[in-house]
Amino acid sequence: MKSTKCIPLLVIASVLSLAAHADPAGNCAAKIKELEDIKKTDGQALHGGMAHDYHELLMQAKEAQASGDMSKCQASADRAKTIYNKARGK
Repeated sequence: MKSTKCIPLLVIASVLSLAAHADPAGNCAAKIKELEDIKKTDGQALHGGMAHDYHELLMQAKEAQASGDMSKCQASADRAKTIYNKARGK
């Protein structure tokens, strides 16, 4: 791929990254909602230690959100999503 074709992709990624960091509280809430939706609809895909870790990280994200620590909230939510993706083979 030519480097000039990558420029629009770089610009889009930059804009999306700025939008995600502009509202950390909203981003945290959105990630928690996504994890709760996964738990309701596809929670059976998680098993054993993965399920335990997923639920612990979801709980940590909620606690961090309640205490106002948005960076910990996002980190915990991201780790939980990674566990889910590994369990689903994504």
